[in-house]
Amino acid sequence: MGTKKFDAEDFGAFLKLLPQEKDGLRLRHALEVRNPSFACEAFYDLARRYGAAIVYAIEDTEPTWPQIDEATADFTYARLMSSREDEPTGMNGAELDQVACQVQGWANRGDVFAYFISGAKVRNPAAAQALIARLTK
Repeated sequence: MGTKKFDAEDFGAFLKLLPQEKDGLRLRHALEVRNPSFACEAFYDLARRYGAAIVYAIEDTEPTWPQIDEATADFTYARLMSSREDEPTGMNGAELDQVACQVQGWANRGDVFAYFISGAKVRNPAAAQALIARLTK
């Protein structure tokens, strides 16, 4: 579990420091938090105010951090950490269908950046391809 606890004043000051553009290009920010104290309306409101996405991280075991699925930006950033080495496509068909459904829901809110990034590194490319196939049929 992350040790940095949510403090609205401190986190608001941090968000104020994030640049909105670089060399004329708009920047978007994603916040990955690990302490359960961030699972609160005050944090969601700050993220919305600054247009920062809260990283949604799915792991294959019981999560040790909050899994926050809040629309706080014009995009969703998801870290999919549940692929397994014993599964040729990283996840079984039902699991991939569930993730595809979730991704489609996020797409209704804006852009989606979803990455397979688990310890089963050899299966992550196959998991990504299987998910893409489900999303493009």
